[in-house]
Amino acid sequence: MTAPESASAGVVLAAAGGGRRFGTRKQFLTLAGRPLLHASLGVFALLEEIAEIVVVAPADDLERTGGVIADWQATAVGEGRADRPLQVTVVAGGERRQDSVLAGLMAFGEKIEWALVHDAARPLVRADEVRRVLDSVRAHDAAVLGTPCYDSIKRVEDGRIIEELPREAVWTVQTPQGARLELLKTAYERFPDTAWTDESSALRHMGVTVQLVEGSRENVKITRPGDESLAEFLLRSRDGEML
Repeated sequence: MTAPESASAGVVLAAAGGGRRFGTRKQFLTLAGRPLLHASLGVFALLEEIAEIVVVAPADDLERTGGVIADWQATAVGEGRADRPLQVTVVAGGERRQDSVLAGLMAFGEKIEWALVHDAARPLVRADEVRRVLDSVRAHDAAVLGTPCYDSIKRVEDGRIIEELPREAVWTVQTPQGARLELLKTAYERFPDTAWTDESSALRHMGVTVQLVEGSRENVKITRPGDESLAEFLLRSRDGEML
């Protein structure tokens, strides 16, 4: 089966990290009784505009990742949620995050026009947030999800506060982040020696205006030990509702 004509977007699910800060490969954690990867896959499967998902995994864990995805696909069929075709592919990641993302972007089929990149370590993103980012990407060529800062913001050097920053001008940036596919591939290919922390940095360096789409503070990232407890609490509190 082929994807519907309206489905011209693809998602790179970045899951190739080695878990250095967390102490283990967090992409294989279990949250609320299910593998962490299942949460993001389930959300992206809700959007008919998305035709492909490329999961970028550690090169030495491709088989394990494929098994997790196969389990999710079987679960979706069993629960009657596999009512449309959705291609899910696994590719090996690279040394840096940007290498992994570029490998995912290069794996898309020729019909993909728009690309979103999402960290597998953010299992709490909602379908509505993804849809609004994708709508903004289609309207403006590039967009990211984020939230305004509510705390007082300080610039610090050597443990000392140097200055105060206006919090009304500061946002925390999350994922998904996205752009026109060719634009995002070009941004990463043009500056291969620069270490980018996210897609918006590479895009802005190329002169692209990136739109901010307000999301939720619940879209937490599992980075250090203990973060998974908060993520599991939030996930269970939704009672399966990911809209």
